[in-house]
Amino acid sequence: MENALLTVFRLSLFETFCVTGSLILIGVILGIIESRADFYVQRVFGWKGIMFTAWIGTPIHELGHLLMCYVFRHRISKFKLFDHKAKDGILGYVNHGWNQKSLYQNIGNFFIGMGPIFSGTAALVIGMYLFLPGSFDTFANYLTLEPAQPDRYMLTEIFALTADLFESIFSAENITSVNFWIYFALAIGISSHIALSREDLKGAGRGLVTIFFFLLLVNVVALILNADFSEFFTGILALNVYLLAFSMISIVFSSIRLVLSAFAYYLGNRYS
Repeated sequence: MENALLTVFRLSLFETFCVTGSLILIGVILGIIESRADFYVQRVFGWKGIMFTAWIGTPIHELGHLLMCYVFRHRISKFKLFDHKAKDGILGYVNHGWNQKSLYQNIGNFFIGMGPIFSGTAALVIGMYLFLPGSFDTFANYLTLEPAQPDRYMLTEIFALTADLFESIFSAENITSVNFWIYFALAIGISSHIALSREDLKGAGRGLVTIFFFLLLVNVVALILNADFSEFFTGILALNVYLLAFSMISIVFSSIRLVLSAFAYYLGNRYS
């Protein structure tokens, strides 16, 4: 019995990773990139450099929180999508409350915290559809992935598709187009503010704990009833693969911003 409970505990950890793994990984990667890019931007341009992209990036970031609050039926007490006069560095916020006894609303804390990843990625994809339809067709190739049984070659395939997308976006035809430069400016602004704040991560952490204990309870019940939910979690893992693939566009533009800001920083130091 003890071995069975240990197996259930390990399985619950794995299933929690299946449900949340891609979002956590994307959040960590974007956080590292944005933190370093912000360092370079502030050293070169000061706070005005952050504000230059905040007008588009911050509202989309906060919309991610706001929409997830509605999805998970949280009570919204106050919100501001963008405060250009903020003196404390908080450019936007969403204050919300929830029923502590509601499993659904407690789980929602994780997805509310991760909301900017959804809204930021969606905004980049919609912008591509509007301004670079040819590149959007290339982006649609991500849908050709078959992640029902993810294997060690899946990441290789995702990176290959991302390379194709990068090549399509920065093609000679696009670079000579006004639409490309409009999209490029918007994409840099949006990707500059997708990363999660400490408060975002704190809220997501509360939901993550709830998700784990819920899955633990489900697995204990499954053990008692001899039920099998493996196909369900395989489907969830497949969704995570798609989420990781789609979010590569956010990582690509965040990385471009990092390279540009680092170049400006080193160029400034060299000639100062």
